[in-house]
Amino acid sequence: MLSPVDVSEQLALVTCSYRPDFERCARLCASMDTFIGPETAQFIIVPDRDKKVFTQLGSRNRTIISTQDVLPARFIHLPLLKKWWLDNAMWPIRGWMMQQVTKLCADVVTEREKIIFVDSDIEFIRPLQHGRFVSDDALRLLRKPMEKNDGIHLKWHHASAELLGLNPRYFGSDYIGPLATWRRSNLVQLKQHIENCLDRPWFEAVGRRMTVSEYTLYGVFVEHVLGIENSGHFQDAEDLCHCLWFEDETEKFLTDFSYNNSPQAVLVQSNIGMEQSDVNALMSRVRQQLAVSS
Repeated sequence: MLSPVDVSEQLALVTCSYRPDFERCARLCASMDTFIGPETAQFIIVPDRDKKVFTQLGSRNRTIISTQDVLPARFIHLPLLKKWWLDNAMWPIRGWMMQQVTKLCADVVTEREKIIFVDSDIEFIRPLQHGRFVSDDALRLLRKPMEKNDGIHLKWHHASAELLGLNPRYFGSDYIGPLATWRRSNLVQLKQHIENCLDRPWFEAVGRRMTVSEYTLYGVFVEHVLGIENSGHFQDAEDLCHCLWFEDETEKFLTDFSYNNSPQAVLVQSNIGMEQSDVNALMSRVRQQLAVSS
């Protein structure tokens, strides 16, 4: 049995999902059962109204948790407007923003220091390669210099600056991508820093904004507040997940796949309109290519 110190140093996989993504999340869980060892804890966070249907995905090392149980205050999920919530002061919060708030509660979900966020539309295709995430106890931080410096991405940088008490600007790197990794202790400091800067609860400061990128917020905090050298992270620009963002790019997705130096997982964007049978056929072709290249 792991001691408390050992447990805190192991990885935790955290997924935020909801009922419309149940089938995708079930496929993710099946892939984790195949490729992720029992020493890695798994947590799936879903709205309370969806918890019953997700319970069947629980296992010895995978826990299903209600969103309402991890939030720092009372939030109400509106029954007729499923994409809207009300916060503790009855302020309306969009579902997408609630997902950002929920991810920022990952420190409530687990005591483990090293957290990997895994979206429902991801499937693992090989065993977790620990060395691609952790090096000499430093945790990977996805950081792509001089990428995504305009449009909505620039707005996310400005939002992060305002939350962190910094001058609004593009901070020189993009931090967004699948299998994002955070240190729990940094997350605790991040939320405290927001409250110190704005003199209000962090969940109000974040949730009531029109838009925020939680990954940009964390990345800017780590690099420009803590400093990379003090954060327990190492920088890495490599994508560990091969992604299909548009249905008409399916063949390109297959031909661009680096099978010999395979990524850890595949992501098929959930809202591109592909039928489940087409997703299954696509993943079958991926697995066939992996078998040939191995």
